[in-house]
Amino acid sequence: MPNSNRRPGLVWPLLLIGLGTLWLLQNLGVLPAGMWVALAQLWPVLLILLGLDMLIGRRSTAGTVIVLIVGALVVAGSLTWAALRASQLPAGGTSLIAETMRGARQVSVQMTFDVGDLRVSALGPSDNLMEGQVTMGPGESVEQTYTVNNEAGQLNLAQKRAALFVPFLAATNPQTRWDIHLSQNLPLSLDINTGVGEANLDLSALNVTALNLTTGVGKTSVALPASGPLTAKVQSGIGELSLTLPPDVPTRITVKSGISSVQIPARFSRAGDVYATADFVPTGHYLELELTAGIGQVVVK
Repeated sequence: MPNSNRRPGLVWPLLLIGLGTLWLLQNLGVLPAGMWVALAQLWPVLLILLGLDMLIGRRSTAGTVIVLIVGALVVAGSLTWAALRASQLPAGGTSLIAETMRGARQVSVQMTFDVGDLRVSALGPSDNLMEGQVTMGPGESVEQTYTVNNEAGQLNLAQKRAALFVPFLAATNPQTRWDIHLSQNLPLSLDINTGVGEANLDLSALNVTALNLTTGVGKTSVALPASGPLTAKVQSGIGELSLTLPPDVPTRITVKSGISSVQIPARFSRAGDVYATADFVPTGHYLELELTAGIGQVVVK
């Protein structure tokens, strides 16, 4: 027979109130954006709270209070430990990175950059595939791997950071920066993911055959190359996105807009969500762009 004295669970309502409060404080600039990364690492706490709530929390008001106190202590203890640990991490520094071509005739490049300032541009006269300078903060490192199979190369660059320490490291090193230069001498397929910060991607002098760009929170500027044909997919997050198109290249843009202001040049004709220049034909030399706009402002030039 059902127990009529069992109380409805309070964990979910209070959790939603707490997350909403944190979101508001983050939007107001009181909390750093990296706080969400740290909290995401504490997801097992949610399982503990739900289990305690089902076991004792719904039986009485005292049980609910115990569940909330335990959850608050676990979260506060974890974040305190993370703050203390972050203060003990050695300072970051600046280093040079490079990669040779190793016989590759085409290369896929994947970059994952979570927090900071990212710059990507063409490499000057050099036989290398990639050269760069990276400035890292405490607890940061660059994971660099490169393989070649049947003359096809795969270069991976990833920013590695202790996720739980992210909010506490942001204030100690606000100048995290990557300056990456890629070869102009062979076709490149680019897959770039940015997190929180600013990105300036000057691809105008590169031979890019495919581009997949996903931005996070911040400001991003992209200059697309005149080489073609090029298929590009750009998904913006929260903030500002500026796309500079190559002049005199037949272009078609498919826009999927969220809560964004999207500005398309007047030279494009519109049919629903598709914008195209008068000379666009999907053969030969052309640009096909799929743009998914998130929250903020998107300007196409």
